[in-house]
Amino acid sequence: MSIPLTPAQASALPSSLRNSIYSSLLSSGGIRSIESTLTQLLQSSGFQAQLRGYITELFRTGQATTAHEAYTLAMNRIKECMREGAATNGHASGDEESGGDLRVPDSVVREGSKVVRRELERVVDIEMD
Repeated sequence: MSIPLTPAQASALPSSLRNSIYSSLLSSGGIRSIESTLTQLLQSSGFQAQLRGYITELFRTGQATTAHEAYTLAMNRIKECMREGAATNGHASGDEESGGDLRVPDSVVREGSKVVRRELERVVDIEMD
């Protein structure tokens, strides 16, 4: 499958094309490869342990009483840390009042992107302009 797209077009793929790509990734084992690689990267970087600690603290302090509340608060904190450009995990100040640093490490983003691209290239023809 070869479909030339600009970056703007790629962000607004039609659902039928998106579904076709998902199906191809599922049948080729690409989704499993992406998932296992990201899990390993997040574990080895310490991100999962830090996230688990943050969520535990949300329940301990009563800031969250349901899994949905904890998920929402954690996602908001991750987005806030990413937006602020906080230090990579392991090098932050560990400010407990603000929830510590929950930034996805640059190495995870970089290596995870490579895996996603590699798996996509197995099922679609990607051409860069």
